Order: sequence, then C-alpha cells, then structure tokens
Amino acid sequence: MSTGPQIENVSAPKELRELRGWLVWRFETYPGESKPRKIPYYVSGGKRRGHQGSDADRACLTTFEVARDAAVAGEFSGVGFAPMPEFNITALDFDKCIDANGKMPDEVSAIVSNTYAEYSPSGVGVRAFLRGNLGNHKSPATDNQFGFETFSSTGFVTFTGNPLDGTELLGLENTIAPVASVAEGLCRRRFGEDRHPQGAAGDDPFAGLERPIGLTIDRMTELLAQLDPDMGRDDWIKVGMALHFECSGDDTGLALWDEWSAGGGKYPSEEGVRVQWESFNRPRQAGRKPVTMASVMRMVKLAGQAAAAPQAATAEEVEAAVAETPAGDPDGDVATPDSFGGKYPMVSASALSQRPTGEWLVKGLIPKADVIVLFGASGSGKSFVALDIAAAIARGVDWRGHRTKKGRVLIIAAEGGGGVGKRLKAYAQHHGLDLTGLDIGIIVAAPNFLQKEEIFEVVSTIRAGGGVDLIIADTFAQVTPGANENAGEDMGLAMGNAKALREATGAPVMLIHHAGKDAARGARGWSGIKAAADAEIEIIKHETGGREIRISKMKDGDDGLQWGFKLEVLTVGRDADGDDITSCVAVPAEVPVPPPEDKGRSGVKSYTKIETLILNTLDTIDKSIAVMPMADFVEECLQQMPEVEDHERDTRRLNVSRTLINLCKGKEGPAMLKNGIVIFYK
Repeated sequence: MSTGPQIENVSAPKELRELRGWLVWRFETYPGESKPRKIPYYVSGGKRRGHQGSDADRACLTTFEVARDAAVAGEFSGVGFAPMPEFNITALDFDKCIDANGKMPDEVSAIVSNTYAEYSPSGVGVRAFLRGNLGNHKSPATDNQFGFETFSSTGFVTFTGNPLDGTELLGLENTIAPVASVAEGLCRRRFGEDRHPQGAAGDDPFAGLERPIGLTIDRMTELLAQLDPDMGRDDWIKVGMALHFECSGDDTGLALWDEWSAGGGKYPSEEGVRVQWESFNRPRQAGRKPVTMASVMRMVKLAGQAAAAPQAATAEEVEAAVAETPAGDPDGDVATPDSFGGKYPMVSASALSQRPTGEWLVKGLIPKADVIVLFGASGSGKSFVALDIAAAIARGVDWRGHRTKKGRVLIIAAEGGGGVGKRLKAYAQHHGLDLTGLDIGIIVAAPNFLQKEEIFEVVSTIRAGGGVDLIIADTFAQVTPGANENAGEDMGLAMGNAKALREATGAPVMLIHHAGKDAARGARGWSGIKAAADAEIEIIKHETGGREIRISKMKDGDDGLQWGFKLEVLTVGRDADGDDITSCVAVPAEVPVPPPEDKGRSGVKSYTKIETLILNTLDTIDKSIAVMPMADFVEECLQQMPEVEDHERDTRRLNVSRTLINLCKGKEGPAMLKNGIVIFYK
C-alpha cells in the first residue's frame, strides 16, 4: 500500500464532500497510556465534546474542503467524518484486518469490492462507506478476529483519502454503494440479531433511535449539576434510568447518580441508590421506550427557564433600589455623565447636538458602525464587490469617487481560502499591485458566530495581529452552521455576537449574505437581519446582464445610491494540467436599467424541480400518517423521478435528501425533520 497523500492533497467521494459532518483530529498522548488517542476537534477550535448530534454539535461541523484547509492551517493530523442520521451513510471500520502479505478476510473483501474504501492511519485497517443505516456498534479485535465498528449517527471516523489499491483499479473513488446482504450478515454475526437496526424498527419508526446518545462523563456531570437532587421521586428515578441506559448499566453511571443524589437532603444511602439501580436491569416491557438522557436535558432546560423567568418590578422594589440616589433639581441643568454616574445618564439637547457626526470608512457607503450586510443572489458578484471595497480601504484610495479612510481589513474566508486567493491575484493583476503591501489579512476557517467562545478566539487573533478596522465574514451562512436562517433566536444570536465582535475590536463587521428566493424581499432568512443592521448593500445581477450595487438601508446616511459594475475575467495562473486558472475583478460600469418586469425581483415565489417534486409527494401521503423515516420518504420521491442512464452517476437520492432538509429548515416549511424522521404538519 502507499503511504497516502499529504493532508492538502486528500480528496473524498463527491457524495460525502458537501455533507456538513466534517471535523479535524490529531494524535494526543495521555499520562499512563502508551498508545496515542485520535482526538476530534471542530475546525473553529475546541474539542468535540458533549451531545453529539445536538444543534450545538452540528453547528460546529463543516464541509470536507473547509475541514481539510483547517487541518493544514492548524497542523492537525487529519480530517474526520461524523455521520448524522439524515446522511443515511454508514462508515465501517475494520481494525487489524490486513496481514503481513497485504491480504484481508474474504468477508471484508466482499464488502469493499464495490464501494469507496481506504487504508486507516495505521495502514493495517480498512475504512469503507455504504449508503444505509447499520447502526453504531463495536466488536473489538481479538487474537482470532479483526475488530469491526459501524458508525451511522454518533462518533467519528478518521479519513485518510488513501484508497485501497482495488478501489483505484475499479474506479470506485466516487462510489458509495448501498448496504448489501454481505454487510448486514457480518453485522448480525458480530453484533447479534437484536443489535441490527434494520430488524429493530418494525412498525415503530422511532424504534431504531432507542440507543444511547453518546455523552461524555463530563457532559453528564455538567447536566446533573444543573438539577436539584431533592426533586420529586418520579423525576429522580427518571434521572437514574436515563444514566443507566446511557451507560449500558455500567457502574460509571451508578457512581454519577450516587454522587449527585448525595448532595440532597433526600439521599437514601449508597446501598439504597444501588438497589434502585439494579432494579433497572429488568427487561423492558414490549413496546415501552427507554428513558434516555434526552429526558434529563429537557429537565435541565425547564429548570433553566424557570430560574430565568423575568418578574415585573413592584413599586416597593423600585423605591428600595433607588433610595440612596439623591434627588435632582427639576429646575436646574439636565444631569450629565459628569454629574450623575448612573448606567443610563441623561445629556442635554445642546450637548448632544455638539457631538461629532458618524465616521466613515468609505464615505456614504461603509460607515464606522456595528454591522453591515452586503447581500446578493448566487453569481451576482457580491464577493468580488466586497473585495473591491476592502482593497480600497486597505490602500487608502477613493472608491468610485468616495473618500476612503485607510485601514486594515480582515477577511474571514469561511468558504475556504482558495477562492479569496484567486480573487486577490486578479485584483492585484488588474490594478498593477504587489500583494505584499496590501494590508488585508485572511482567516482561512469558519468561526461559529452562534458561540461566544468562537468570538473570543477571533478577537484574540485580531489583537495578536495588532487590530483591524473592518471585518468581513464571507459568508454569513458559513459562520452560522446548522442555524435556522428563518429563526429570530438563531439569527438574533449571531447578529448579537457580530456586534460583540465590533465592540471588542472597534471594527465594523460586514456580513456577506445570500438573497432569498424572492429577491424583492431582500436578504435570505429572518426579516430581523435588516432591522439589526446599520447598513445594507444589495448586489443585483439583472436579466439584461448588467450588475448593480445599491444601498438598500443606511441608518445615518442616504439610501438608494447606485453604482454599476461588471466582472472582468482574468487568468491568474495554470493548474497541474496546464489549464488556465481564472478569476474576476469588479470594475466600474454604467448603472444598468432593469426591465419593467424583472422576474428575479417580482415577489413571486418559485420552486426548483426537486422542491416541486417533494411538495407534490407530500400532498400524496396518507393524511393519517404522522411520521415517516426520511429514507422511506426519499424512496417515495424517487419513484416519481426518471431512471438514470447506465453510464451516469445516480445522485437522485442525495439531491432529494439535501433539498428536503433545506425545505424543512424554513419556518413555513411543509414538514420538519428530527433524528432522520419526517414529521408532517397537519
């Protein structure tokens, strides 16, 4: 076998690349352990801990190329794949299955002979990927048999990008084959009939989800710390049952339950806790679902909501709170910050009118404010316009006749650094510049604007680099992974963190965002984005071919200003095959005159062919059905699609799955997805 490619040259099957299930990992050695562990990290920093598959976890996972770039930049050992239920992908890990002569067991050879398979980091194991759900199971290696694990919805597998010799010879580098009988048979032999998810589901679509979540001891301890051990007995029993199920009856769970229970006044004694624990070993009644740690998480959420519930102030409370504050003279001067040190001081109308007006980075276009949103449809040229503005600021030159204040610019290239690199080359080539003197820095990663810890890391980087005057996040979607773009809770949190980034650095934050399907309604997703932004700039590509920059909101300036531009294509290099590498630069042009009825801004919602197919399929589902496994619903859709020619790659299943997930994200979506189950709205 070969030693495998360097990380920057690693590739993955097409069907896996765009799935948001990728992270990075590195070898780490712990005291007392001779063998290093493979520790997973999110590309934005921080170890992968806690509730795998939760919204917070999903928000930190990313696409393959972003993970690969982050692995290179962060000097990690490699990239890893974390399966999620909706992917309908199982990773199979065969440990110590290749002997000294390079041979592997016949059953392993049979499984990997028609799908993508690769060597593990050790070189004596094999990793394969199949379409379908084989569950999450482990059978360790022994002296007589190879180790075997399956990952369908928890954990992660390292990804080497070093395909088996047979995989390359057979041209299977982009093939993910469906689960076949040989793989199912191996699962039955190694894990037992009752552990095979295909047979466990029966008529209950949720039966296959009855498995431990995969929480760490630290995460379970953290959850327990937020609950009162003197809760009612029924809830106390539920906590014990959840720990028992999560830990598979192991004494680790017993120790956690006992230690937490001992902190309350109702503690029955260690023996009393153990007796209750052992009672959970009895088999469950048929059809009865287990109590899982999801129940404990709900308890924690409810406890937090109760503690944080706001209370209206009473007149007595207000009077007591301000009793020490001296009363002012209503006929005297209005209080100022110098005369009254309260949190909300008053200033006089005269003093306020003398304060300096707002400052600009590009006068009339980019204010020194908190958050600026620059949005446009895919292909409109918004990233090229953003770079054109950024470079003008970094150079300190006028932009389209508007005075510019010279400053340092940071670009968060959340979609990967390759595109930004080409755009910078094109800009330098067009303007005859040496990039060495261009005061622009780039972060080639995707920090998560939904997590304040990620904002801390970005601020730390900026301060270490000496500060910046403008921060550009390209794109907003990539720095809010897993968020519901239509939900004020998610988007409001992201906008709040963007403002916190501005307050900590003094640099306005420009978010590059997508336009919605109905361009007339502005930026995609939550309508509150425009309200929260200080300025909004729209990039429009008209059907006539012209392109336009338009200010659609300016808090303290003129909106409605317009500039025309065009994209000039430049050759910036050649690839390994000798083909041209091209990029574009935004250059001035006349403001285009849109046609009377610009269909892209007509306000009429349109759907793609696959979206229409999904909506039509939803209409045909028996209204008595409340839920359906996602895989079954996708099959319903496939029945209405034309067959694929023999020589073509069949991507219908993946396309339908992706489109269904996107449709269900919207607050007005036709259904919702939860743990791989489609739940229909009535």
